[in-house]
Amino acid sequence: MSEFLTIRLSSRADQPVQWLVWSPQQKEVIASGQLEAISQLSEIADYASQRVVYGLVPAGDVLLTEIAIPAGSSRQLSAVLPFLLEEELAQDVDSLHVHLLQKSGDMAQVAVVEHQKVALWLAALEDAGIEIKALLPDCLCLPLFDNGFTAAELDGMWLIRQSGSLGIGAERAWLAPWLETQRVAGEQDTHSAQADTDDLPEPEEVALDDDLVVHYYTPAPENMPGQWVAETPELVMQLLAQGAAESKANLLSGRYKQQPAWRKFLKPWRKVAIAAGVLMAVLVAEHVISVQAMEQQALAYKAESERIFRQVLPQFQRVPSQSYLKRQMNSELSRLGGGGSTEGILHWLAELQPSLAKVSQLSVQNFRYDQNRNEMRFQAVASEFQHFEQLRTMLDEDFEVELGQLNREGNQVTGAIVLRRKS
Repeated sequence: MSEFLTIRLSSRADQPVQWLVWSPQQKEVIASGQLEAISQLSEIADYASQRVVYGLVPAGDVLLTEIAIPAGSSRQLSAVLPFLLEEELAQDVDSLHVHLLQKSGDMAQVAVVEHQKVALWLAALEDAGIEIKALLPDCLCLPLFDNGFTAAELDGMWLIRQSGSLGIGAERAWLAPWLETQRVAGEQDTHSAQADTDDLPEPEEVALDDDLVVHYYTPAPENMPGQWVAETPELVMQLLAQGAAESKANLLSGRYKQQPAWRKFLKPWRKVAIAAGVLMAVLVAEHVISVQAMEQQALAYKAESERIFRQVLPQFQRVPSQSYLKRQMNSELSRLGGGGSTEGILHWLAELQPSLAKVSQLSVQNFRYDQNRNEMRFQAVASEFQHFEQLRTMLDEDFEVELGQLNREGNQVTGAIVLRRKS
């Protein structure tokens, strides 16, 4: 494991903040110091860069306790824990963060801390640009002994570790009464266990003080209950740093649970992703609207084509498909066009159009084409007789023209013209 930084946070503005950089490989302190207040965390931000950071919180700000688990509540234990502690706590459970440290049978060891304090610590770290791996009570970072408590004094506060998940932080004046309470409680537990075992021999009388062993790393206070056993003196912050790296406790649970690393890397790109998502949504919406408009237009074209088809070819009222419509229209065009020859009505009309365009005063009313007789008849209306004569003269160059009887009706002259191709 590479070097890491351990910071012991404070919950009051006037409390100092201790920090230490430890190297497990070199087994030595790389750097250490003390800040006057938590607001100065930015001064050690360089030490946090490229290093794992552990945040320690004062044991005096955390309640470490154990409670009995009611039958049938194991599955929803995290949700039930605050309400199990409600009678023991003087505060509203909604203002407290309850974290499950360990579960042993029907007993649960929990850590209780105010949401306000957790928010204060995390905000101070974030303002300094420091990201922590874990947040844990400082007393649980002391070495653990199977046969007693562990004690060390730091900044006027005695840190006591009772077990893997229990401990306290106490001032010197409160230490003796608390130890006496623990000694008496231990004696009662021992006597109860002996009373339940009838077939065991009578235990030897042991001094009450021998029931409570306290391993200490800093000078022991005088006149304390229990048997105090001196351990090799060490820097308290060094002990806490080593214990923090080995501890599995982490108060960052529930609403404070850390995000996966990939989410943190994506966080700076969140606004870009949102903008890209909005742009994509706009493009998709525009595409959908465009497709819908084209579909509506296609339906309109289809309806219009069917209307024209039924108007031109009234014998076909049912149009099962567009391919059927196209096939019938092509067939009719082929028939009218003479099957690809030059004898169809379309070819006649194409040849007539230039002459009719030159006599604009004459209007054709209807056509009748007889393919068998190879002739074209049409009825026309003009304002004067000479317009018919003018048209006949122009058509006479390419056709045999037979001008029928002309009749004047008011201001109009009507008549019929029969055209045949010259042989």
